[in-house]
Amino acid sequence: MVSLGFRIAFIVGFFFLFTLSTVGQDVQVTAKVDSNHILIGDWFQLHIEVQHPKDVTVILPTFPDTVEGFEVVKRDQPTVKQTDQLALESLTLIMTSFDSGMHIIPPIPIQYSRIGDTTKFLVATSPIPIMVGGIVVDTTQDIKDVKPPLSVLITFADVLPYLLVVIGVVGIVWIARYIIRKHKRGEPLIPEEPPRPAHEVALEALKSLESEKLWQRGKIKDYHSQLTNIIRTYIERSFKILAMESTSNEILSALVNGIILKEMKESLKEILIRADLVKFAKFLPLAEENDTSLALAYKFVESTWKKEPEPEVEQPIEEVKA
Repeated sequence: MVSLGFRIAFIVGFFFLFTLSTVGQDVQVTAKVDSNHILIGDWFQLHIEVQHPKDVTVILPTFPDTVEGFEVVKRDQPTVKQTDQLALESLTLIMTSFDSGMHIIPPIPIQYSRIGDTTKFLVATSPIPIMVGGIVVDTTQDIKDVKPPLSVLITFADVLPYLLVVIGVVGIVWIARYIIRKHKRGEPLIPEEPPRPAHEVALEALKSLESEKLWQRGKIKDYHSQLTNIIRTYIERSFKILAMESTSNEILSALVNGIILKEMKESLKEILIRADLVKFAKFLPLAEENDTSLALAYKFVESTWKKEPEPEVEQPIEEVKA
């Protein structure tokens, strides 16, 4: 049914070619093939060109899958080339035939009209004969295909979806194993930043305390409480001693010989005792004593992290001569 309708359209177009030849003189259409002789199943190209002025609009035909014993294998996109006065529109079809014998591509009607004019005109191409030859079968040989299978090249675009799926699956497996391993070890999923060194935190806190000028504003107890908390936190982080939960004497006892220098231990003792007197005995130190506690705290932090502690050496007791 499709082939019959297309044949009727071709006949009508061929009729209009002669009845409207005077109108279509400025529109030229051609149709040609790359070969008029093919073997059954071979492909050939049908190339259609329409040359017309720029003020003419052309409607290229839409081909069905089957035309007069031929089958359309592929349709390329129409192309347009323009010059100053003319335009050249072309269309290429790849066709084949599986019926041996003489076949004719009938006249192809091309419809066009001028811009601003509703009148439709038709021109048509010349018919093209195609001889489709059969294949001589050698009955003494094994049966084989008329044409070998066509090999299709695999491009990166064809492989990309499968590659993305593989990468996605591998990523999901890796994430699942990572989560399970962290869960078993009791570790956080996102690694935490390493803590800042204890001496940096302590020195920064001492500078902040100094800038607040608490004792200058009469907040002596708050000043000494914050000062000892900074030192206790530093000791706890540096020497692994529970300084925040210990009394001053317990801290000093825990810092046995060899952990810090004797001089630094004495400085720490002075800081802690003065703070205890302020907090528990309502002692009011002099201004220089407040500054001394801060200076000793700076010195204690800077000395204990920069230098290795040296064991205290007991001095020999000299014999008193009678």
